[in-house]
Amino acid sequence: MATSAATAAAASAAGLTTKSTVLSTYRTLHKLIRNLPPTQQPNALTQLRTTYKSNVTAPTSSIQPLIEEAGKKIAYLRIVTPKDRSSNQKSSERWIYDGNGNKVCNGIGQLNRDGKAVSNWNGKNLDPCSVKRHRQQLGRAGFVNNLHAKGLF
Repeated sequence: MATSAATAAAASAAGLTTKSTVLSTYRTLHKLIRNLPPTQQPNALTQLRTTYKSNVTAPTSSIQPLIEEAGKKIAYLRIVTPKDRSSNQKSSERWIYDGNGNKVCNGIGQLNRDGKAVSNWNGKNLDPCSVKRHRQQLGRAGFVNNLHAKGLF
């Protein structure tokens, strides 16, 4: 009798786990479908609802493949759906000010059309990262020091 009670408890726990997994996949799919473009949402929501409602009476043994299929759809939708901007980025604006502190234009900067990279480092002050990388590459190539070039004075 104790064995049947343990089996019933295990089956009940497995049922709860399966139910929570099914609900979790449904919520995740629904959230991802809401992020789809408006033209694709109605068809996707209808398909989601009919698929889940048609499998309400499915036996427990056939639920695991359905959950795996839902996981594949979730993975696909995470790739395809556009990312939702976080709340602090929904209305971001950039302002450009002149030397007197007056606003010049609303988020439109001047383009650098000559194709040169903008850098703080020039011939007068060397970029420390570039110097470090240069020294590492010299060491890798076998140039440990420059005594051979200096000669003996």
